[in-house]
Amino acid sequence: MLVSLFAVVSSATSVSGQTMTGTGPAMSTSTYSNAIIDYFAVDSSGTVWHTTGNGNWDSLGGVASSSPAAVSWPFASYLREDVFVRGSNGALYWNYYQSGWSGWHNLGGQLASGTGPAACSWNAGRLDVFVEGTNGALWHKWTTNSGATWSGWESLGGKLTASPAATWWVGGPTNHSIQVFARGSDGAVWQKYWNGSVWSSWHSLGGQLASGTGPAVSQDLNLFVQGTDGQLWHKSPSSGSLWTAWSTLAGAPPEALSAASPASVENFMDHTGVSVSSTSGNVWYSVYDLSNPNFGQWTSAGAP
Repeated sequence: MLVSLFAVVSSATSVSGQTMTGTGPAMSTSTYSNAIIDYFAVDSSGTVWHTTGNGNWDSLGGVASSSPAAVSWPFASYLREDVFVRGSNGALYWNYYQSGWSGWHNLGGQLASGTGPAACSWNAGRLDVFVEGTNGALWHKWTTNSGATWSGWESLGGKLTASPAATWWVGGPTNHSIQVFARGSDGAVWQKYWNGSVWSSWHSLGGQLASGTGPAVSQDLNLFVQGTDGQLWHKSPSSGSLWTAWSTLAGAPPEALSAASPASVENFMDHTGVSVSSTSGNVWYSVYDLSNPNFGQWTSAGAP
């Protein structure tokens, strides 16, 4: 039973001091403060770690085999964060924080090797999780009661080639608009959305992602990818259903990016952040706000 395996690794000290090869970080609005962003990463032993970006990491235990996904409920007063990973047996695992971490729970399923989950929340108690299945399709699982019970797995089709990304978009056609993005078999970004009642078909946003890497998206639909040139590229909504052209960020982290998906989040202070893992195993992040009107200033959170 993998739940017991997730309880094995719980040391407060990382055995490696670097992120697991091929995995990137996750970002979420912190339960500590609206202005703080939480970062999550997996070390080379599979342990999941957490930091507020100050270089101090604490362990959530576990034996993960993918980049993590993290999400907070969209109302600050609830102080709830949920973290998801692919376990060492390929199943989906879940841990949540509400006055303390719950420990890891097995949600079943089988994620494609080398891929991790995506998650979003559009209401208190509502969580939606997306994974690439072993058949390459996008699969969806959700809860409406904080995880007391979960739905079965729903296939949303498509042909994914890396971890997906997902967010709840307040600017959508309804306040319950879910946006999902994925790397397709052609290497481009593909988008699918739920408008509150039905799912759209898949459509391409172009671009070319590095092999094995997926996109990252914030709640304000800033989209980030690692291009085939190893650089970070950015795209965002323009007007209506239009998008800006792909462009590289104004600045780059001082270390080369690892071949892993980036992460992004918008917190309750309307600050949009992006983070990446480097080839040296460190996590780097940049936060866009009025005092920093670009993503060119990067800070190291160190390594778990």
